[in-house]
Amino acid sequence: MENYKPKELTEALRAINSIIHKCEKAQEEFPEGNSQHTLLKNRLKAMYISKALITEALSKVDEDSEAQTLSDDNCNAELLLSNLDQMHTTDLGVERIRKNLRLDTDDVVGWCREKIKATNASITRKGKNWYITVDSCEITVNAHSYTIITAHRRA
Repeated sequence: MENYKPKELTEALRAINSIIHKCEKAQEEFPEGNSQHTLLKNRLKAMYISKALITEALSKVDEDSEAQTLSDDNCNAELLLSNLDQMHTTDLGVERIRKNLRLDTDDVVGWCREKIKATNASITRKGKNWYITVDSCEITVNAHSYTIITAHRRA
């Protein structure tokens, strides 16, 4: 297998996440058993496998790499900010974040995006996650899948 640079893997993962999102939305339009539904199911399975393999390769790069410098953190912050449209979370993540931050909004992901874009947001990356500290809360985002893992209030 060819050796890919972390940036190439990250870009491929971003594209795969986009394809997954679009296929999942399209699949909802077709009844189960329909040929289009089955086709999308097969495509999604291939995308999930690709995503897992790329994520595994990126985690090995993270484990092997030395501590990041300040300039690396700035570059990572720009990467996060340029991919806010890829940011998402799970249903459980929505409930966890809403509970931890005592939010009264249905659009938890949108709320997090706005906080991350704020000028007073501090974005750092440690290993496989970004940590965003802003307005007395900390948001944790997976650096490869752009999944909001959790958010909580800081003392």
